[in-house]
Amino acid sequence: MVFLTLREFTTWLDVTLFELWIHFLGIIVSSILLCLKVHSILHISYFWVASPMFIGIGFVYYFIFIIYLRSCVEYKDYRAPTFKVICNMLRLTLLTSFLYLLISKISGDLEKSEVADQRSYGWVFSPIWALFLIWAVQICRTTNS
Repeated sequence: MVFLTLREFTTWLDVTLFELWIHFLGIIVSSILLCLKVHSILHISYFWVASPMFIGIGFVYYFIFIIYLRSCVEYKDYRAPTFKVICNMLRLTLLTSFLYLLISKISGDLEKSEVADQRSYGWVFSPIWALFLIWAVQICRTTNS
């Protein structure tokens, strides 16, 4: 079984180690909040459970924008950083929309015990499929250059 190294993962998917740590921290805090909610220790909605992940995505948006401005000012190159920031912002937007659609579907199904959201799970997971397509294009572009 072949595992990806951290260098391959960050190169192919165009993420930094800082972004990964922010996402992992958001997932860990959200997992703790989910456990507390499931065991009825905290009485919060699923949107509050997922709020650390949304906050982490917001931090990564800010980080990507700062890196974009810095690379445009320092290197006086606008073409490569603009393409890179568009791909990264699209990736984060798809991730945010998937998270929002999933949380709205889950909160309707589990909290209210009814189908409050009429979208199917195929519609909910469609941003992830688009994200996989973008990643496939990025990986092919990275390995060919």
